[in-house]
Amino acid sequence: MKVQIDCIPCQVKQCIATARKLTDDEKLISRTLKESLDIASEFEAHKNVFSLYYAMQKNAKKINPGRDPYKEFKKMFNEICLNIAPDLNKIAYDSENIFETALRISLAGNAIDVMQGHILNEEYLIQSVKNSFAQSLKKDDINFLKENILNAKKILFIGDNAGEIVFDKIFIEVLRDKILKSSDSDKITYCVRGGPSLNDSTLEDAKMTGMDKLVKVITTGVDLPAAYLPACSKEFNEEYDSSDLIISKGQGNFEALFDEKKNIFFLLKIKCETILTLINGRYELGEVVVEHAKI
Repeated sequence: MKVQIDCIPCQVKQCIATARKLTDDEKLISRTLKESLDIASEFEAHKNVFSLYYAMQKNAKKINPGRDPYKEFKKMFNEICLNIAPDLNKIAYDSENIFETALRISLAGNAIDVMQGHILNEEYLIQSVKNSFAQSLKKDDINFLKENILNAKKILFIGDNAGEIVFDKIFIEVLRDKILKSSDSDKITYCVRGGPSLNDSTLEDAKMTGMDKLVKVITTGVDLPAAYLPACSKEFNEEYDSSDLIISKGQGNFEALFDEKKNIFFLLKIKCETILTLINGRYELGEVVVEHAKI
């Protein structure tokens, strides 16, 4: 996705947040802000939003190289989501429409996002689940996703945030136990980021939540908060090319893949006006979405 003007203030704000997680030294934070503003001012030199993001986050991480600034945040939300997972599992497995219920749980997990600036806690997550259950979703969209999952030979599920990975795990468990044939239980591959990037899930999160015990897990091969194909590893791109169904979680992956000519279902919560515009205003801000790519 090309750089949108409205994305630039968010990127600067996130650089400041990252810097504050790496140091309490206001002089260092101020210097990082100034350098980030310099990078942001050259936004026209960047071919896409991911190039700009990468340059700005790389600058912020210079404060403490090699440290994951969101490591504790991710661990906390994995623990919170693992704590409420048994109740969500029961809701899903007791439901009359187990597929839709598990799908709505997975969608609710996309509320976990440090870019939003919300005070995220267990109560907020539970409310997000309630909101996801209450929102109207088109039955045709849900049934079309289910049909594609049943008919696909190979599925690549591209995850998004830590914590959210637990909600995705519930959905995938339901697919394995109740929707797919036993012979198809291994056709799903789950993808995490190739390195620390905001609060996005990595292999460490996949292991902590047990996702790696459920399905094959790979990485994008790059520490970007999106599956931006030109930057991703050869392994990821081969998996992507050979999969006949892509399930893409979150706004970052949507920004990276929305114009791809591929059988992709985007599952996300709309968190900003830019995404609302890209989806042509068919939804409301704050709604969860099941959106099929127009091949």
